[in-house]
Order: sequence, then C-alpha cells, then structure tokens
Amino acid sequence: MRKETYIYLDIEAALVRVRQHIIEIGAVKWLPNGEVETFSQLIQPYKLKKLSKRIQNLTGIQTEDLLTAPSFKHVMKDFIDWSKGDTIFVTFGEFDRKVLEEELSRIYMNRSFLYPIIDFQQKYMIEHQLKTQPSLSQLMEQFNVTTEQQHRALHDAITLYQIFEESNGLRMIEKQKTNQFALLLSENRQGDEEIEVLLTYITGEIYPTKMNIHSIESIQKTLTCIKREKEEVQEDGTLLKTEYNEIVPNEEIAHFLHEVAQDISNKVLITRSGLKQLSRMNRLHHCTLPKTEVMTLQNLLLDAEALNRFTINGQSLHTYEQRLYKLLYQYKNKLIEEFKKRNLFTEVEVKI
Repeated sequence: MRKETYIYLDIEAALVRVRQHIIEIGAVKWLPNGEVETFSQLIQPYKLKKLSKRIQNLTGIQTEDLLTAPSFKHVMKDFIDWSKGDTIFVTFGEFDRKVLEEELSRIYMNRSFLYPIIDFQQKYMIEHQLKTQPSLSQLMEQFNVTTEQQHRALHDAITLYQIFEESNGLRMIEKQKTNQFALLLSENRQGDEEIEVLLTYITGEIYPTKMNIHSIESIQKTLTCIKREKEEVQEDGTLLKTEYNEIVPNEEIAHFLHEVAQDISNKVLITRSGLKQLSRMNRLHHCTLPKTEVMTLQNLLLDAEALNRFTINGQSLHTYEQRLYKLLYQYKNKLIEEFKKRNLFTEVEVKI
C-alpha cells in the first residue's frame, strides 16, 4: 500500500498588468486508503479591473465573480492546510508549477509545500516517446474520460486524476525514476565559410546528499559552409534568387551525437537553455534524441553570470573540461534539490 497522498492540481490564470495571475485553483486529493477529496476556489488577482473577454469566454468566469473572491494569499493558506501530509503534486504541463512558484514568490510565501511536483504530461511523453505534447482533450478521448466542463480548475484536475488512473500513472512514475544524469552542452561560432562546433557530454549520478561524475567527453570540429543559390517564383511571376550557406555534416560529430542518443535513455538530460540549440546540429547529422526528463542550467541557476561560466570562453579544451567538473560540484546542491522537487530519486543512499 502506498504511503504518499497524490494531489492532482490545475489552475486557471489570466494576464493582469502583463503578468500571469491565478484566478482559480482546483485539486483532487487521492489518499493512500483510496478516498478522494477535492478543493476548489476562485481567486481575486491584486488590482484586477476587468477580466479579458477571451478568458471569460474560455472559462465562463466573469469579472464580477473574481471581484468578490478572496485574495491569493488567503486562498493559499487554506490550500496549504488542506494539502498537508506526505503529498506528491501532479500537474499537466509546466505552466501550473511555473505560475504557482512565481505567485508564491511575489507574496514572499514559502514554496516548500509544493514539492515534490510531477509533470504528468512529460511523463506520458517519455513513456510513449512522443515528439509533440498531447493535450488533455486528446488523452480524454484516448482513455474515454468525460467531464462536465473544460477550462475550469476543478474539472480539469478531476480529468487529470482519471487519466492518471486509466494510464497507470503510478507505474509510469516509478519506472522513470533515476539517479542518472547527462549534461549535454553545445556551442557554435559561425564564420563566413565555416562553423566552429563544440559539444561536451558529461554523465554522472545524483543522490540526496552527494554527486558522482562518471565521464566528460568533448568534440571540437570545424564544419564547412558552401554558398548555394536558390530560386523562388514570386506571386507576380518574377524570379527571386537568394544565397544561403549549406553546412556540410561531419562524420565524427555524427558518431558523437549518435553515441549520446544511445546512452541518454533513462537519464535526466540537462542542457544549457533547452533543446533548441541542439536541434539544428541533430537534424544536420540525422540524429534524434530519445524523449527523457529534461532540465536546463538556465532554470536551475537563475543567474546569467553563473550560466556563462559553462561556456568555453577562450579556454583550452582541457581547462574547460576541468572547469565544468568543478562547476558541477559547486552547484550540486541545486541539482540535488531539483531531483527532490521532481521526485526522481530511485533510492535513499545508505550511510555507513
């Protein structure tokens, strides 16, 4: 019998003064004994004047409903009391966690109650190796789940809970737990006729109080650019000629990327600021990375200066790799904390 209580969480939010503010929170609590409880509350954003027509039409929530609702701080106090215990939060997508963290920070409220928190959308994509994000509506249709209304917090939270059960979400979460991580860094410096490429791949393990680095491997190559010309017929029938650079792939980089793709399964992939920077190089060398749990140094460090230290910045390759080794140990606590927040650890280390 599981000991944890799962809380399936959904929020509705609206732009108020150029920031996302929560206007409704809904949650389903699934207790270890199988009992289910719910929480639902509208929230009045600070200095709200009028809710946009789009949000009113989408959710059915009217401005007048929010003007008489309690504040976010007041609702959070009730919600924290309601969700106390050995709980694991489950959301569908990153948005709910991100907005909740931002709102709690704005009112200087402790966010620790919110963790661990699991993005079920990402877990589902990893389980089925999906390239595009499935919507809640698509999964409702797939698992024959119905709801009275969509785009209301409690209804969407109930839907998430039902899909979680139908898809055996507990097994999915346990299966994807891992202490293994892989850091993949990419740097490109473009010239007129060539591109200097640096790829670095680091593997290791994370535990609740320590980190081990297994390997650091880099490849630094220069790719040739060939000037090409293409012709396009315009709407008026004229012929437009444009020049572009065709990048010639490199066999050694292709081998490096395919080795990484084979090794990265069942590891948490950490990149500098996302996979977009790597996608161009992967496409050029016909390499596809498997879908896995993803983190970014940008979100972990929240410091542009610290992030910049993970670039070669004129150093020799040997010096750069040594620096990366030291930097990872310097910021290991941030990695450990994020693994905890995502409920990723497979086991607790035994101290002798």
